[in-house]
Amino acid sequence: MKIKNEFKFVMAGLFSLCLIQPSLAFDPITSLAGSAISTAMDVRSKGEVKNDVEIDIAATKRLKENKGDALKNVSILVFAQHAVLTGVVKNEGAKRQAAELVGKDKRIRSLKNEIIIGTADSGGSMASNLFLEKKIGATLTAAQGVQSVNMRWQAVGGLVVLMGVAKSQAEANLAVSKIKALDGVKSVKSCLRVVGKK
Repeated sequence: MKIKNEFKFVMAGLFSLCLIQPSLAFDPITSLAGSAISTAMDVRSKGEVKNDVEIDIAATKRLKENKGDALKNVSILVFAQHAVLTGVVKNEGAKRQAAELVGKDKRIRSLKNEIIIGTADSGGSMASNLFLEKKIGATLTAAQGVQSVNMRWQAVGGLVVLMGVAKSQAEANLAVSKIKALDGVKSVKSCLRVVGKK
């Protein structure tokens, strides 16, 4: 009964997410749907999962509703109510503005701003970024010693931001090294939190 209720909750969150960011909702490797398959390995509580979905939806909506297109290439990664901003903007003011908009959500425990400043071209094409993200997902999912269900990643023109949770420094290092070995990856910024076993 508990699994059935959690499945209904995850599916409701996916439906809401796909209205705002359809590509995230249905990617079998990097999406919440893919993560739902491995809920037994997910370190988050049910409340944290719910908050993560709601934080993602609210932040994405605030960024999209921002007047002008200064923040159109900004995304958020959320795990256990910790968030990381990624993407590319034209200047420092837009980078600060994105953090201020997202930071209004008091459920966020910590917010890191990894947005890069540059031209739209420096962020790479959407197709190449998605392709690289799928390669990362396949690599981490297949890697023994890495629980990718507890990680989120984003590629921006070959620059990869990795966040979430690792149960040891060795797991965090392994995840980073696996990503660095992939063609098309220029650098990896790890925002993984090592939580260890309790």
